[in-house]
Amino acid sequence: MGYIDLYTNKARIALGNSTTSTDHSKTNGKADLYMLGVPFDSTTSYRPGTRFGPDAIREALTNIEFNSILYDKDNITLEDVQIVDVGNIKNTTNPEVMVDMLGKVMTELISKGVLVTVLGGEHLLTLATYRGTINGRDVGYSRSSNSNSNSKSKSKSSSGIGYNKDKDTMLVVFDAHFDLRDEFNDCRLNHATYLRRIVEDNGDDGSNVLHIGARGYSKEELDYASKSRMSILPAKDIIFGSSYSISNEVKKRVSDAVSSYDSLYISIDLDAIDPAFAPGVGTPESFGLHPLHMLEILASIAERDKRIACFDVVELCPPYDNGITSILAAKLILEIVLMQIRGV
Repeated sequence: MGYIDLYTNKARIALGNSTTSTDHSKTNGKADLYMLGVPFDSTTSYRPGTRFGPDAIREALTNIEFNSILYDKDNITLEDVQIVDVGNIKNTTNPEVMVDMLGKVMTELISKGVLVTVLGGEHLLTLATYRGTINGRDVGYSRSSNSNSNSKSKSKSSSGIGYNKDKDTMLVVFDAHFDLRDEFNDCRLNHATYLRRIVEDNGDDGSNVLHIGARGYSKEELDYASKSRMSILPAKDIIFGSSYSISNEVKKRVSDAVSSYDSLYISIDLDAIDPAFAPGVGTPESFGLHPLHMLEILASIAERDKRIACFDVVELCPPYDNGITSILAAKLILEIVLMQIRGV
């Protein structure tokens, strides 16, 4: 029995074109995408309820069309993508237990060499999923090296996605907040400190982090971001350009930041988007990005032929949503998956 079987429960809502982890045999061992939910919000400090986010996103995905607005001429849709829904991480209110379980499940998933998407849940989950992504790449690389000692890189999986251990994985974060506090609400392990813990894992070196959309933060966080050499693209540098399109300067800053990395982990906190378009989030912040800003930035990353090892969409809070935010989350997932499938 692996950690996936040990630490996950079957999701209440299943996608029409997906199989569950227990039905994985129906895919003949092949998958283009693993989907995992993390219904955890125990450290939420403002609006509780993000634990209902994973199933709300699944429900939205079952009721929207699977075509892409970006790649409509390429004649590809999610109907062509083999999705394995792993289900949800088992319930716990203990952040240490959640991080431990999720990190082990993610290591196992990432080692399979297939794109993984994680549905939140509060942003603390990214600490576990990013750690699991790094560990899973190492495990997968070791397996590949053992099977082909003359190969310098991993062989591609059924979805065409391979790994290269020669370069680190860059973390690209869309978020209204830095989440770089050393401690918050008398706790060092919560949604407002997760990114600090990630950077600390790397020896306080944040040079492999690109943070996009910040507009609400403390002096402590800004100082640490600068000291750790994080790449920062604040909301004001995006929204004070042309109305719904990003400038060439913004595209260049994104391209320069990711240029030396072959693999990316993308974390999307939905509060990066303005509450007018994403009202149902755990910690809303005014003056945010337009959804098309985010989509265009993601497209500019895809144009650089960067492989995404994993991406998460977090902080959807259904009790404060009218349905708009969950549909937006589902559409963002759809577009990111198709960006990857299109490019392989």
